[in-house]
Amino acid sequence: MARSGTMVKSMAKSRMMQKTLFLLLGLIFLLPAAVTRAQPVVVSNTAVPDYPQSVTFTLELAEGSDVVDVELTYAVEQISCLPAAASVPVELDGNRAEWTWEMVRSGNPPPGAKMWWEWTLTTADGQTITTPRQDLTFSDDRFNWRTLQDGKITLHWYDGDEVGPLLLDAAVAGLQTLENDMGITLEQPAQLFIYGDSADMRDAVLYIQDWAGGVAFGEYNVILIGVPPNIAESWGVPTVRHELAHLVVGQYGRSCIGGHRPTWLNEGLAVYAEGDPTDILQDLEPALANNSFDPLRSLSGSFPAHDMAASIAYAQSYSVVDFMLSEYGPEKMQILLQLLVQGEEYDAALEQVYGFNVDGLELAWRAQMGLPPRDIPPTPTPVLAANIPTLEPQGAPQTVPTPAAAAATAVPAANPPAQTSTGVCGLGLIPLFLIGFIFSHKAKRKKS
Repeated sequence: MARSGTMVKSMAKSRMMQKTLFLLLGLIFLLPAAVTRAQPVVVSNTAVPDYPQSVTFTLELAEGSDVVDVELTYAVEQISCLPAAASVPVELDGNRAEWTWEMVRSGNPPPGAKMWWEWTLTTADGQTITTPRQDLTFSDDRFNWRTLQDGKITLHWYDGDEVGPLLLDAAVAGLQTLENDMGITLEQPAQLFIYGDSADMRDAVLYIQDWAGGVAFGEYNVILIGVPPNIAESWGVPTVRHELAHLVVGQYGRSCIGGHRPTWLNEGLAVYAEGDPTDILQDLEPALANNSFDPLRSLSGSFPAHDMAASIAYAQSYSVVDFMLSEYGPEKMQILLQLLVQGEEYDAALEQVYGFNVDGLELAWRAQMGLPPRDIPPTPTPVLAANIPTLEPQGAPQTVPTPAAAAATAVPAANPPAQTSTGVCGLGLIPLFLIGFIFSHKAKRKKS
């Protein structure tokens, strides 16, 4: 009887152990499911551009979501010394949030530029979740674009069968000129969008001058030009080479420590890259005959606003750069550009490389051109170059480029919020306790 009672007690303990085991195993499988159900479910997450006016971001969550706050973070990918993104708290309307970036307030990125966005969700218990980052590429869908590529150059166009191949060849030839004559190469891929006319191009860019026939967005490595097919060779070819030179020199001479290139140097290098200087020399001849050049130092900032004066400024800039390259060689030009990248003031950089400042350069150039020396003020004041997009006029310039609207206030991109621990990983220890419990129970049974 005593032995029978002992067996009954043992069987009861065994059944109790089995129930405990099933209960613990159930917890292992049920708790992760409960945790998963607690996560907010994103039904849709979209960004719809209305180019070039706006981008509308929409987030929709599943019914029953316990999200109480949402914040949108977005940024346009561009070359910048400091990464930046904009963060915007967005009001929830039930399980839906929507916010529109009105680019009329900030200016729009060009076609071909890319942007990314993500949402940060905060639940009622304070947990934060960041949605996977998504991106889109801006496009001007008014036209059916065709595309050609050669090396690092991608050219998009839609009007005129021969326009694309002709201008792509011009771009490649311009790069070859820069490499052969200056030792400067294109470091990052560039995109060119060739519109059928300047009006179509200007409609793709907010805050652009009425006279602009082309614009180079150095921070995006994108060029837009309006080229009617009937002047693709006479005007499109030199303009493509001019604007591409701005990108190449900009990449080579990009600085985050305050260095800048005077406008006469920028424009002189770009005109040099156009190749055939026939038109420029035509503007140069009457200015030489009349000695009607502005002081070179005055061309460090914005060029003159009047048609003839502006044409002479471009011609003078080209002539000075051509003089520097032919008289002193491309190596010194490369050293000059690199000193400017390092933040050196351009007078001091010229002194280090050539042994004279900008006034001395002008006197040397004037002597080489057969012009009388110009009286130099004893204490010249440098004029800083304007930090503006490079614009190419269609025909002679009719006004001076002015800065676009100020960019939207941006805040540094925050690190993605740390995910609140769910405690699921700790559940992995439960099987170890169960195994130990089973072996302990078997050992006790053997002793019994």
